[in-house]
Amino acid sequence: MCVSTSNLASQVTELSWPYPTLPHYLRAGLRVVLVGYNPGIDSARAGRYYARPGNRFWVHLSESGLVPRKVGPADDWLLMDLAGIGLTDLCPRPTLRASDLTSDELAVGAVRLAAELATAMPTATVLNGRRLYDVFLRYGLGRGPRDLRPFQWGRQTLPAGTYPGQLWVVPSSSGLASRWHSLRVQLLREIAQAVPAIMPSAVE
Repeated sequence: MCVSTSNLASQVTELSWPYPTLPHYLRAGLRVVLVGYNPGIDSARAGRYYARPGNRFWVHLSESGLVPRKVGPADDWLLMDLAGIGLTDLCPRPTLRASDLTSDELAVGAVRLAAELATAMPTATVLNGRRLYDVFLRYGLGRGPRDLRPFQWGRQTLPAGTYPGQLWVVPSSSGLASRWHSLRVQLLREIAQAVPAIMPSAVE
């Protein structure tokens, strides 16, 4: 069950920011959708996902077994065809820090994200970070901590009917979370084993 946005949306005005947001690379039939919190300023300037120097997203993805070759920010729009991988964010507004987002932006973003994922129906949805998971559960899926088992990284065990697919939570790829990066790569490799293999036609 999703939380209604009728009241929340009325409180969130049209925001203007100096940099454009990033496109959402989503469509039906994807193997994996990787979800971030919101675009950073460096990524918004570049017009590419995870473009900030020091962010290990693309290094980890290249080492995961989810893609057939080494990839980088310039490949973000190719991932759907290359490896059946989509990219999107919880909130569209680029900020210097995730903490700059308002609670209303997070709530509205979570409801929108849940609707987009329900349409795309990927085999696996991967949330980058514990905070993103908490917000998505509360506002996107209408679930609270009492509904769930104690948190652990990896694939989440949710009550029946909560989410139509595999839901994974992995540590952030930010350089600030470097002590968690070996676990992140390990979990991405587990995800690669838990989803269908890349179709040969996608890598030709």
